[in-house]
Amino acid sequence: MLRKTILLSEDIVKRVGLISKKEDRDFSSSLRYALRIGLLAIENPELTAEEIKDILEAKAELDAGMVEELDIESL
Repeated sequence: MLRKTILLSEDIVKRVGLISKKEDRDFSSSLRYALRIGLLAIENPELTAEEIKDILEAKAELDAGMVEELDIESL
């Protein structure tokens, strides 16, 4: 991981700080997560931020082996 010094407005610091408290993350993790969602939103303008968060959550569940294949016959 690369370290870089950046300047943030007080408003952004307060908003990210609030998110970090709500999600029980440290400030740096919250900032990285928000930046990741923001970059994905720029690359995928047809998706909402909430949809992007859902996709990231589903990918994490898949990577953790918490997803089972759907049995269509049982429907």
